[in-house]
Amino acid sequence: MNTSTFGTVSMTLRLLGFSLVMAGCSVSTDSGPDCRYNEAWLSGECSVEILPLAWPAGTWRGTDAAGRDVLLLVSTNGSFQYVDGVRNQGSGYLTPETRVASPFDLVTPIDQPFADSTTLANCNFTGSLVERVSMDLTLSCKTRGDLEFTETLTLEFDPVYDRDSSLETVSGNYRTLADNVLSIAADGQLFLQDATTGCVVNGRVSVITLASNLYNVVLQYESCTGPDDRLNGSTFNGFAQLDDTAPQEALIIAAIGGVGDLIAASFERAIRL
Repeated sequence: MNTSTFGTVSMTLRLLGFSLVMAGCSVSTDSGPDCRYNEAWLSGECSVEILPLAWPAGTWRGTDAAGRDVLLLVSTNGSFQYVDGVRNQGSGYLTPETRVASPFDLVTPIDQPFADSTTLANCNFTGSLVERVSMDLTLSCKTRGDLEFTETLTLEFDPVYDRDSSLETVSGNYRTLADNVLSIAADGQLFLQDATTGCVVNGRVSVITLASNLYNVVLQYESCTGPDDRLNGSTFNGFAQLDDTAPQEALIIAAIGGVGDLIAASFERAIRL
């Protein structure tokens, strides 16, 4: 696993009138207690690490060591949805700093466990961010069965993120990989019925911000039969995005939800009709 060492600086913050200017302060880097915002911190007795700001929002694409595509979707508030090369997914939060350090859980799709037959891994992203350019990340994971694995990822910012979003833009009908029609109404209501499993999926797509091509999505499953009846009552939450870089525009949905006593990932790429 790659590691990075960050220097520390000591500084004295002065109170000017009633204004206090603070930027990027973190916990004490001298192995002492976290003394932010108390008298020791204000007087300069506490050593803190100052990191430049870098906003992580965007669509980030790259490949893993096996050459498989990976995707990282990051909202304006730093919340992210990560999809690896075999459609495992994780969600978490990235702070607006050049250093990336984020713990999260990685979960598998239904009936596609890790090599040790478990379905959840505790993971960490560590690395660096160049705003709207690239992320150099090390992914380190340990499954519930103590299987450990790492991956080095170089992700590049995809300008598809900069497309404006609206319910009018995302509404319409889409053909899924299972040959079902997913419909999004003008008010964002989502509907799909699977002719094979009987599953009825209701949900909603909502705009996060008009200036970026990322949507919140909620999916709810009912009426499933056969082996898929375990999905009944399940709710999945995640992100959706329109991809107009290919000849046929596609809707990408990456979501995570609870299925019985398990947490599972769901990924869909549906072509606009």
